[in-house]
Amino acid sequence: MREPLVLAEASTEAWSAFMAGAAPRVDAGAPPVAERWARSWSLGVSPEGPPDDAYLLRGAALRIRQEEAPLLHGVADGALAGAAGVVSAHDFVLVVADAAGTVVSTVGGGAFADDARRLRLIEGASWSEAARGTNAIGTALAEERPVHVLGSAHFARRFHELVCYAAPIFDAAGAVVGVIDATSRLASAHAAVGTAVRHAAAAAEQALRAHAYAVAGRSVTQVLARALDHMAGPALLVEAPGRVARVNAAARAQVGAVAVGDVATVLGVRWDALRAAGLTGSREGIEVCVGAGRRRARVEPIVAADGRVLAALVFLEASSSSPVPARPAAIAPSGDDPFAAVFAEDAAVRAAIAWARRIAPSGLPVMLLAETGGGKELVARAVHRASARAARPFCAINCGALAPTLLESELFGHGPSAFTGAGKRGRDGLLAAADGGTLFLDEVAEMSPSMQAALLRVLEDGTYRRVGETEDRVTDVRVLCATCRDLDALVASGAFRRDLFFRLAGARVVLPPLRDRTDVPALASHLLGQLAAAHHRSFAPSISEDVAAALAAHRWPGNVRELRSTLDVALVLAGDAPEVTLDHLPPGFCAPAPSSLAPAEPAELARAEAGTVQRVLAEVAGNVSVAAKRLGVARSTVYRIMRRHGLRDDE
Repeated sequence: MREPLVLAEASTEAWSAFMAGAAPRVDAGAPPVAERWARSWSLGVSPEGPPDDAYLLRGAALRIRQEEAPLLHGVADGALAGAAGVVSAHDFVLVVADAAGTVVSTVGGGAFADDARRLRLIEGASWSEAARGTNAIGTALAEERPVHVLGSAHFARRFHELVCYAAPIFDAAGAVVGVIDATSRLASAHAAVGTAVRHAAAAAEQALRAHAYAVAGRSVTQVLARALDHMAGPALLVEAPGRVARVNAAARAQVGAVAVGDVATVLGVRWDALRAAGLTGSREGIEVCVGAGRRRARVEPIVAADGRVLAALVFLEASSSSPVPARPAAIAPSGDDPFAAVFAEDAAVRAAIAWARRIAPSGLPVMLLAETGGGKELVARAVHRASARAARPFCAINCGALAPTLLESELFGHGPSAFTGAGKRGRDGLLAAADGGTLFLDEVAEMSPSMQAALLRVLEDGTYRRVGETEDRVTDVRVLCATCRDLDALVASGAFRRDLFFRLAGARVVLPPLRDRTDVPALASHLLGQLAAAHHRSFAPSISEDVAAALAAHRWPGNVRELRSTLDVALVLAGDAPEVTLDHLPPGFCAPAPSSLAPAEPAELARAEAGTVQRVLAEVAGNVSVAAKRLGVARSTVYRIMRRHGLRDDE
């Protein structure tokens, strides 16, 4: 992701002088904001800002706009969850807008929530530059890069007391599909919020990319199968619109210790050229730069069902001109141990990984039990790589992140014209994409009863039906699943099928919560090294003794995911400092927890959650959208809670 464009505050005099011009001009040496103001002026935006009800969708028009981007909703929910912890302490409202700049969902706000509604940071409001002038949402969409807008850098006077941090969301083919924004009062400005927003957008992009790979179906399977034939040689995965996402050990030895980066920097060739070379299928390939020499590269495109190139596998071949000697093998990552990515110095974690190693080659279904953020998918991928199916696809889906009907379509696929918007030929789902490989079902406890029955059939005889079809299809997949809930209790209550439970729970791997682990400081140092490499830092700072003690004492309700997010903020705040200190931890991290209140039991929390949602739904006559707004969460979260507690959907 590109570095953010920071539009700093302008003086009142500078803003007034600019707006007083009959046709404002941008002179040489003018601040960056002047160019953006001029663009807003040319769009006919009022310097005072639009009326309250201008550029605002309501009712059916808003519902249609929201339904046009269901996948954006789904990925944004998960992305916002990661950012919420950082921004909530600063009273920011988190906003998701579509590619046109129309707000499709909002979360939180705290003490700023009333001001956010008054200023129309609400669902249905357009925050494009054409509607409201220079602002983080509209400008991020216009320039396709992260944007920070502080105070009077906003074009409209009405928004001069705001600070906004926004980052665009790109789909797998490199097109902008939306934007994530955090807005609050100018006094709440904090660099960590901008970092959290950029990470949330990156998380959303990864989810979109995973979805695109899944629906690409057979094309992805075929390309990855061909890639395996060349893994002894150097190979890179380049994702649209030109990001090197992964390199194997042989390629790393030639191009250097680069994990991610722009393909033009790594290989000296633009994405457009790589894409064209892949689509033409030329055997001669394309010439690329590797170190000080040249290499001929063969390009295999990964193409979606609609013909868009999502990524390309680049195979570096030997060249007689200026060969680049390989680096010593000792510096290349081993990659031989499938479980090497799972950090474990705690005895309980080591025991869990040892058990996972033993059952990985067996082909048994595996159930991973851990709290949210505990690293279940990381272990699932390791089990896959340690199995006989390692050469085949690994497909993952979060059963709690999608509405039941969408989950069914994603998992089983759908037939021609199965529903409005379905293609003429239908589409395969993840069961087809994972054929011969592994299917990982996260949050499996959130599956509806009908989905549970369909999954049981797959486990029993490998057959399933696409949505809207009566023809049986066959798949050969190993099913791994995970949940943070008490499945034994759900089976006892009848909320989860007993027969499905026994099929899935053949082998259980239990991961302890982070608060019970003895290796938190060591894990933190390990994660800091990964984060520093991802940010292209030349070194990873160490952790002070005070920070190590604070990390070990923290309760970590978000587990490893929360630890990683905390360290990501600390790395930004530490800058070039050789050591992370308490001053670099996110605001409020070291605040003591109230000691007079005993922690609530899980059953009490569940009852409170169900009661709150039921009460709000009753107050709004069952309208889930309105209830979600009152609760400050996404609609999919409300649906998930309703399914969890058996509440009716009367909307």
